[in-house]
Amino acid sequence: MLSLAGKVAIVTSSGRENGIRAAIAHVLAERGAAVTIHYFSNSTADRAAEVANKINKSGSKATAIQADLTDPKAAKYLVEKTMEAFKTDKIDILGKQADL
Repeated sequence: MLSLAGKVAIVTSSGRENGIRAAIAHVLAERGAAVTIHYFSNSTADRAAEVANKINKSGSKATAIQADLTDPKAAKYLVEKTMEAFKTDKIDILGKQADL
């Protein structure tokens, strides 16, 4: 199994606990990556927090961050908040909607 220890990942639209992107975030975390759970709106904030909490309870690292990625400034915000949350200066893995 590929180790992702020390890597940082952002998985966009991964805030739905039963969604494929949340499952991908869980796999990345299981393999050692610190994962940002991205969500779009306030209406899904609790669900995104639950995805992140489940990952954190398993011993891995996750954070949930809201951003409207139709706005380039929000995309920059998502990256900056991810780097701040995991105390890093780079993102190693970016799973965006078109890729997943």
